[in-house]
Amino acid sequence: MRDGDDSAGATQLLRRRLLQLLGASGLLPTVLHAQQDVVRMVVPFTPGTTPDLCARLVGPHLQQRLGRTFVADNRPGASGMIGMDTVAKAAPASALLFGTSTMLTLPFVYAKVPFDVLRSFAPVGMIGDTNFALAVHPSVPAKDARELVSWIKAQGAPVDYASPGKGTFQHLTMEWFAHLAGVKLNHVPYKGSGPAQADVLGGHVKLMIMPLHVAVPLAADGKLRILGATRRERDAAFPNVPPLHDAGVPGLDADAWYAVWAPKGLGAEPVAQNNAALRAALSDPEVQSTLARQGVRVRPGSPAELQTATQAEYDKWGALIKAIKLPLE
Repeated sequence: MRDGDDSAGATQLLRRRLLQLLGASGLLPTVLHAQQDVVRMVVPFTPGTTPDLCARLVGPHLQQRLGRTFVADNRPGASGMIGMDTVAKAAPASALLFGTSTMLTLPFVYAKVPFDVLRSFAPVGMIGDTNFALAVHPSVPAKDARELVSWIKAQGAPVDYASPGKGTFQHLTMEWFAHLAGVKLNHVPYKGSGPAQADVLGGHVKLMIMPLHVAVPLAADGKLRILGATRRERDAAFPNVPPLHDAGVPGLDADAWYAVWAPKGLGAEPVAQNNAALRAALSDPEVQSTLARQGVRVRPGSPAELQTATQAEYDKWGALIKAIKLPLE
């Protein structure tokens, strides 16, 4: 027998002996119960993103109200599909997905998605939403959306725009803008918002859609110019920024929202308990103020309301992506 086999056999023997000792002492049920009481808050994006912030903010409140241990678990990659697939395959009470509305567009952007975005998850509750801005480098002469459309048409070739990646809210919303405005743009995808934003600030790419609360201070410093917000409703936090719907692109109305889902199969009672704990967390003034500083408007709701919003978002983007004729990857 090889040394590696000896080591593996010894490890298995040690594990069996440990389980026997725990069983004899009566501690095994306690250990197993402790493992079952851990809930993974799966974030399908990197640390520091808005869904990650939401999970880490509400986690302690969920733990206090539900008496279980909630642990943030970042599973980024493949436009969020890695983390989402983790939850789709998890035991019903073992995980929660802190996701975004963009997950609902995956079947229209990718040819292969390993789960059903509508049926693989049980809606728990909404967290809130974020408004976005169409921003341009100061070298672009346009002062509003109408002038931007005229400028793009005068270039004689598609104008580059940046996004954090294919299938992101920024990518799809900019394509919607181009479709409504009747202009041709060229998508330049980056690996995340940071490098995309850096190239826009450097003037290497002229256009980008970015969170409104991020764009406003950059515009105040003269580093870029805001031409309008993507949400049709005027933003109460930034009332001086006109909606693009009113500023030359009628029909555009989009924001990104964040919510919590459980694996399919979680019963109605635990879903209701999780929803109540989530609502309580979102009513905390400190949680609300922290989210507001990150551009999130808190919008708690019931599981049924999240289900309705999920279906509506799926239907809206499905129709739009087909109209835009965006190719599958």
